[in-house]
Amino acid sequence: MATPSSCVQVALEETARYENAPTTAPYRVGTDVAYLPITAATLTPDPQWIDRSDEVRAIEGGVPNLLDTFQVGGNIAVRNYLNVLPWLLVCSGFTATKTAGDGAITDPDAVAIPAGATRWVFTKRSGVGARTMQVLQNFVDQGVFVKAQGMGVSGLSLNSAGEVSADLMGLVYLRTADPNVTPSYDTQAIPHGRRGDITLTWLSNSGVTDDFSLAVANSLLRHRSMGVATYYPDTLSQGDDRVKVTGSIPKYSLASADVDALLAGTTFASKARWVLPRNIGATSYPYKMWWDMPSCQYTGGGADALGNKRRHGGSFDFWAAWDETAGYDIKITIVNALASMGAPFNSSNANL
Repeated sequence: MATPSSCVQVALEETARYENAPTTAPYRVGTDVAYLPITAATLTPDPQWIDRSDEVRAIEGGVPNLLDTFQVGGNIAVRNYLNVLPWLLVCSGFTATKTAGDGAITDPDAVAIPAGATRWVFTKRSGVGARTMQVLQNFVDQGVFVKAQGMGVSGLSLNSAGEVSADLMGLVYLRTADPNVTPSYDTQAIPHGRRGDITLTWLSNSGVTDDFSLAVANSLLRHRSMGVATYYPDTLSQGDDRVKVTGSIPKYSLASADVDALLAGTTFASKARWVLPRNIGATSYPYKMWWDMPSCQYTGGGADALGNKRRHGGSFDFWAAWDETAGYDIKITIVNALASMGAPFNSSNANL
């Protein structure tokens, strides 16, 4: 049956898939798929050319360029749906550990998580190999179908309004036949995380917060190993830089504690928590998310310009520094209805 409507489907890859990679281990595509309720999704092949116009050929012009390689990229814009965000986080330089709720395991607030809910904990990915996904971009009305392989998330941003943006870097961009998929989405009754769902724990005596945003920088590297004959890169790996979480926190009113923390390089424990007004399935437990940064530190910003007005605020940039006691700089926990992302190559409680 033909794909009935335009959609974007993602599935995790066991190992970043190069052009014509086998479908057997370790290059399988997961049978778990997600149809993202995107607001926009762009995939770009970005061909790189060899310019031969410098050749002496007794002509008044240049001969056609030759294809050298591709720098496949793109962007996915979606709202902060907690059944969707894990698919992007796990390709953003994090390892995901899932645990099915059983009434005994707890969330970061020490509340028991019931059966029917799943706890996902995201911590920094170690090693060189990057977690990637296959993306199908289906323009049904135009009859154009694109398959992108070996796609990692090089940067991810999240703001208090619930807008998520994921910058993509990948290996392969191909036009393909109609994949004959039937899109399936969560019920629209499940909301995304919004400003009214956030509780923020921050620096003691900090000024009144006006807004809050987070960003993940995930260094990725494409490489042509010459192990296969292809004009596409054939490996995608973690770059030399470690995954880094930064953000911005504008202040409605200026406080000396924020200025002092910036000047002194003070570190402080911070945590952003989302609790959505919707329970997971038939449970009495709501969708929840935590971004835990035990050694947050201001890196820039300051007071607004002084003017002839009653109230003055400010804006401060921050990052999640490593905490020796906690043993991490950032830990993200999501409790949702997503039971699996990596079947068949990872359907147990093992790490993704």
